[in-house]
Amino acid sequence: MSAALGGVDALVFTGGVGEGSAAVRAGAAAGLAFLGVDIDEAANTAGAPDRRLSPPGAAVSTIVVEAREDLEIARGVRAALA
Repeated sequence: MSAALGGVDALVFTGGVGEGSAAVRAGAAAGLAFLGVDIDEAANTAGAPDRRLSPPGAAVSTIVVEAREDLEIARGVRAALA
């Protein structure tokens, strides 16, 4: 897919494993290094949600985004009841 798109602009990790496993994120980034993916190890192991993992100047912006399924479900229920 990256060839068809002409590269990668961003890599986003979310959900249980994407948010919770620094080892999985590091492994994925290492496997995608040829696309310009790089992560800062200190940022990768930090526990805060919604954070940037890529170092300044990296070709690909790599981030962790906390999944908010509960919020989307609540919005859907609110819309259905309105």
